[in-house]
Amino acid sequence: MYLKKAAIVAAGTVVGGLVCYAAYKSETVRKAAKSTIKAGVKAKDWAVDSYQKTTGEFKEIIRDAKAEAELEA
Repeated sequence: MYLKKAAIVAAGTVVGGLVCYAAYKSETVRKAAKSTIKAGVKAKDWAVDSYQKTTGEFKEIIRDAKAEAELEA
């Protein structure tokens, strides 16, 4: 029983690997993969830039609040 399940899993893994390899060799799939990766890199760059801008703005707000607090004291 256990051996049959293991054989089915192994066969599925081999077949899945072959299908993935064949798809990888396809020029259409390669172009789609490159486009997806390119979009992901652009999204990451946008997110990092947005984070840095927001962090800078918050630091400025904190500095201003501390300066106002010192003037009030």
